[in-house]
Amino acid sequence: MSDTYKEKKYRNTISQKMLAIVIVPTIMLAAVTAMLGYNFTLEALSGELKNELRTAAVMTEININTLYPGDYELVGDEGLSLLKGGEDITTCYELVDIVGDETGLELSLIYSDTRILTTIRDKDGGRLVGTGIAKQVKDDLASSEESLFYKKTLIGRENYYSYYYPLINSDGQKLCTLEICSPYSPLAALAWRPIMVIVGLIVLVLIVLVVLVYIQTKTTGTATAKLMEFTKQAAGGNDAAQLDPAVLEREDELGAIGNSVLEMHRSLREMMDKDALTKLLNRRSANRMLDMVRNHYREGGKPYSVAIGDIDFFKKVNDTYGHDAGDLVLLTVSNILQKHLKSLGFVARWGGEEFLMVFDRMEIKEAEAKLWEILEEIRSAEIIYEGTVIKVTMSFGVVSAPDLTQDEIIKMADDNLYYAKERGRNRVVSVIPV
Repeated sequence: MSDTYKEKKYRNTISQKMLAIVIVPTIMLAAVTAMLGYNFTLEALSGELKNELRTAAVMTEININTLYPGDYELVGDEGLSLLKGGEDITTCYELVDIVGDETGLELSLIYSDTRILTTIRDKDGGRLVGTGIAKQVKDDLASSEESLFYKKTLIGRENYYSYYYPLINSDGQKLCTLEICSPYSPLAALAWRPIMVIVGLIVLVLIVLVVLVYIQTKTTGTATAKLMEFTKQAAGGNDAAQLDPAVLEREDELGAIGNSVLEMHRSLREMMDKDALTKLLNRRSANRMLDMVRNHYREGGKPYSVAIGDIDFFKKVNDTYGHDAGDLVLLTVSNILQKHLKSLGFVARWGGEEFLMVFDRMEIKEAEAKLWEILEEIRSAEIIYEGTVIKVTMSFGVVSAPDLTQDEIIKMADDNLYYAKERGRNRVVSVIPV
């Protein structure tokens, strides 16, 4: 055999082994990363959606109780009618349409197991009034007084995330239930997006590695043949045999591949922590940061306060001036909040025009005073868009309840925010009077 044939043989053998070592684990990593990442992301998004559905349920209950105070009652023999406080609401679709239009969710008012009012429509555009809920859901509602959340409920021909919120009469009877739904497929598709980016990075790194392996094994094959030649000569007693310096390059090549693999893992660990528009922390990062603050409290007893703020009549800004103006308002408000919270805790974009503020090591009275200071600056801010001055206000709900769970703290702040909204907006609420 010629030296050229030997070098080619060893080069091909090493290339196949190196490619197998690189490609197989990387494909397995991509598959595992995609599966676990998708499940993790979908679970996180489902948790956020559950809070959104619960908020919509509370909003709907408040709207109905405000418009029709009193208890629910079903009357009639043949043509049954659902009454609320003595008023017939059987065809009052605006009770669910208002919240549905604002949130983009599907809402239904259910009596027993039948939808009386609903925003859900069939393929022909007709409302699914008179349709029943799934038997499992019906049985669960019958045996539980609590709200229920389902990750996959078939309604019509489509799967939904569904939240069932019981409506209790003054005598304690549960005659009606609010059903708040969001289609399953859009959230599932949203969960795939970051995973596809990560998988794309893995594929890109894999391509780079294959090219590196191909280029570097060309010299590795030559070095291996020379190493064997040196071994043969040394074994034959040739004291003048010398090892070619190319043999030492093998370690350098493996080091280069190792660096590439580390770079791949480094890129996999990189996560986006900030909101794209405002550059504030996003909701997931805020949850993690709030959990750290709560841990500090548990370890050292340091107080903290949590607030949720909402830009008043933000939809009107978008409808009047356009979404670019709305983005400018969000940026202006974000900058003001960030400026005031910079050394006191952190602020995050909680969703839409809502912001979460955490005041670390601060009692609620001090946090409330700080929020009034922030509100005053927001009131005074002149946001100029295409020559027009836009002025906005905000409503805040602030709480200090460190011994509660994170969800309970957020709910309390949310409740105070809604109370501020109900009482005219443009204010800070730290406690709801009994």
